[in-house]
Amino acid sequence: MMMELQSSFAVGPSITPVLEAEGCMRILIVEDEVMIAMNLESILQDLGHEVLGPACDKKGALRSVDSATIALVDVRLADGVTGPEIAELLKTEHGVTVVFTTANPEAVLTSKAAVAVLTKPYSDRGIAEAVVYAQARHEGREVVAPPMLTRIPVAL
Repeated sequence: MMMELQSSFAVGPSITPVLEAEGCMRILIVEDEVMIAMNLESILQDLGHEVLGPACDKKGALRSVDSATIALVDVRLADGVTGPEIAELLKTEHGVTVVFTTANPEAVLTSKAAVAVLTKPYSDRGIAEAVVYAQARHEGREVVAPPMLTRIPVAL
C-alpha cells in the first residue's frame, strides 16, 4: 500500500520540514560545482542533517561515504559521467539510498541504483522533499514521490 509523505514547510531564512519520525540523517553530497555543493550543504544543515563531503568525483565519494544513509549524486562530475557508477557502488557496497540531482534526468531514468531524480535547477523545498522521500524508501516504506521528483521505476 502506497502512502503519501506527510510534510509541511515553514518558509523563512531557511525551510524547516515538520515530519513524523524524521531524524538527523547522514547525507553524502556528490557534486563538482562548488556553489551548488555549498548551497546543498547549507540546506541540509538547516534541515538538521549531518553532511558528508561534498565530493566532486568517484574517488572522493567513496572516501567520504562513511556510513551515509542517503546520497545526493550529480551525474556529470569532475571525472566525467561517473554519477551512475558511484550510485551503484554506494547502493550495493554501502547500503546508501541515492537520489540523482542532474539537469539531464533522461540519462539516468533506467538506473537501478537510485530511487529518484531531482532535476536541476531545484529549490530548497525540492531538496527537503527528496531527502524525506529517500529516508522513507531507505526505511522500506512505499510512499508516493513528491511532484518535484521523478521516480525511477526500475529501482523499485
